[in-house]
Amino acid sequence: MGRIKKLLAAALLLCITVCFAGCGEEKLVSEDYVESNCRNSNMNAIMKTDTGYYYSQNGSLSLHYYDAKNGKNMYLCNKPECRHEGDEFCAATSDKYQVLETVLYSGNLYINAIEKTETQYEYKLLKASLDGSALSEVVTYLAVDNIGVMPFIYNEYPRCMVMHRNKAFLPYSLCNTNNEEIGYMGTAIYDMESGEVTFLGDKEQGFEVKNCCFTGYGEYLYYVAVQKYKNELCRYNIIDGSVEKFELEKGFRGVYTVVDDNTIFYKRAQTDLCGYYIDTKENVIFDSKDWFGIVTYFDDHSENKPHYGISHAGIDDVISDGEYVYVAENYSFKTNKGVNKYPVADPSQESLDFAEITVLDKTGRFLNSFRLNSKQVLGYEDTFTLHFVDDTVYMQTPFMVYECSKEDFVAGNANFKEVYSQDIGIYSVKENE
Repeated sequence: MGRIKKLLAAALLLCITVCFAGCGEEKLVSEDYVESNCRNSNMNAIMKTDTGYYYSQNGSLSLHYYDAKNGKNMYLCNKPECRHEGDEFCAATSDKYQVLETVLYSGNLYINAIEKTETQYEYKLLKASLDGSALSEVVTYLAVDNIGVMPFIYNEYPRCMVMHRNKAFLPYSLCNTNNEEIGYMGTAIYDMESGEVTFLGDKEQGFEVKNCCFTGYGEYLYYVAVQKYKNELCRYNIIDGSVEKFELEKGFRGVYTVVDDNTIFYKRAQTDLCGYYIDTKENVIFDSKDWFGIVTYFDDHSENKPHYGISHAGIDDVISDGEYVYVAENYSFKTNKGVNKYPVADPSQESLDFAEITVLDKTGRFLNSFRLNSKQVLGYEDTFTLHFVDDTVYMQTPFMVYECSKEDFVAGNANFKEVYSQDIGIYSVKENE
């Protein structure tokens, strides 16, 4: 009996020890990156929880929360006396940081930011609690002297932060203060479990090779190595750190999407959509004859021929949500340019102000094609970003976020409805006209 009591006491002591050891510690939950929840240097991904939506602006730090139950927008700061003016007291605003982007991951908001001190630029990963109680610095992953150099955003190809399976991939770029063509860039890799910081390739990588277009899938980070005369699609193994290059068709333009463990769709030349199969290393070119294409007007000085033609404006982007593949003409899912004012040859015709969206299945089979314009939703033209999250498609504009079902969107019935307004500063075409 005495032995049993001793064993029970030991077990109780062990439980108490474990409880106290875990007290105050946050459990890190591994999550997969969602490529189709698009983001760019202007707009963050949709950050949805069971109770509402979080959102923030890039530039100055300003974190917000929309309570779906009460329909209220608020700063993400639970201090009732706070004026949210950027001082150290506020958990939602700060004058210290230049924000590059914000990501919802493992029950917190993580913010990629730069702090300029008297002598340095310090690249930092910040963390904000979802209840608005705290804003803290997680790690300084790069610090450089601020004499003669400055940070800049490389807009030609997207270089957004990716958080995937407890790894944070954090891109940075610096240039000479007098010449933006001189400088270097790199990508820090922060292990959220060990706290270790490593780098993808060289820490100071010259502009002759630019690693960009990051996507997390499975045990890999996929990315494009952009060079002067060619682009290479690579993937970094997050387990052993090895790098693999894929042999794609010549003319790869740096635009791709990972469809599944074995399939990659990518853009070759201007109008070809191709598939690459990892197990067989086979490349295929998909047939696009069923796509609607974009009507372009011309004058061939002949009365017997029509003064218009059907052609592809050129594939701008491609993305997959794991079920469908979406091909965009005259629009980009992942950059900040939105719908282009596509010129036409006949001056009597208006420029094309819509996106042409083609929907394919995972095998590349054509399903539907339709046109999308922010004017249909807003009543005026403005920039927007599409996000594919579960069974919902979101359209984010500078002032409002809208939604429609993915089923309706794929069918070409993009009946977007208001979800929540945004009390932040995002570049707007309407405001800058």
